[in-house]
Amino acid sequence: MLLSPLREALLGQQPVASDEEAQVKTALSFGFEWSRFPEMYEEWNQSFLDYMQPHAPDFFRGKKVLDAGCGNGRFAYHAARYGAEVWAIDLGPAVEVARQNTEPAGLVQVVQADLHRPPFALESFDFIYSIGVLHHLPDPEEAFQNLLRYLKPEGEIQIYLYWEPEGQPIKRALLGLVKAARSLTTRLPHRAVYALAFPAAVAAFGFFVWPYRLLKKVPGLRSLAEKMPMKQYANFPFRVCVNDQLDRFSAPIENRYTKQQVADWLNRAKLESTKVNAAYGWVGTGRKDASTMGSQ
Repeated sequence: MLLSPLREALLGQQPVASDEEAQVKTALSFGFEWSRFPEMYEEWNQSFLDYMQPHAPDFFRGKKVLDAGCGNGRFAYHAARYGAEVWAIDLGPAVEVARQNTEPAGLVQVVQADLHRPPFALESFDFIYSIGVLHHLPDPEEAFQNLLRYLKPEGEIQIYLYWEPEGQPIKRALLGLVKAARSLTTRLPHRAVYALAFPAAVAAFGFFVWPYRLLKKVPGLRSLAEKMPMKQYANFPFRVCVNDQLDRFSAPIENRYTKQQVADWLNRAKLESTKVNAAYGWVGTGRKDASTMGSQ
């Protein structure tokens, strides 16, 4: 099988072009991340269902699905459990972790491949999802448009993108601090960022997660609790927060979007039945027009 230029660069078989260097570094960053956090938790099932809304579990039965950027395979595992034939791709060495994690699920094929050049026939998938991946690419919308070429007419696509908080001064201030820290941490060795992820997670739990758990138990303070940043980690083991801090401070590329910008993506792609919902970020979904058959 012919390798994409990015895969060849990743494997050291050709020099890295300057405009691809950050993407290769990102793939290696996630490969390191998932080698340190390969765990599969029961909580991933509910997480999968949340990110797949408005699609219910029975939506997946009998569908051919592309997981575009599978990470450790946690979502591919659940898509297969609900009856889909899943093809999961990732550019970096995380595919080895994904293969092991998805083996018990049944119909999952894990392939190391470039998101821009997946080794599949055009218009061959009923459903494509890319959760937490596109915003780490140099040109996220271009990658999104490319994925649509592999979606069957009347097939559906689901994406998750980091949000740009609007009218939320506390969250904007926190993200400003994170952005400033990232200017340093993205240049550090992966092992150093891994070590820093633990105290960062402790700080997140100390300032936000534990106070959230306490406040929501007090009837008069529940509304205040729901405004707490990072409250989502109250539903997961501590190591999930550590994992996400490594992700946040290690990946070289990070793009953020408003709800309207995500809606604009879907509109420019000429998708039908589009929706953009909040899920600690934006989940965008839409259906490919049947009239596009054979036009890709």
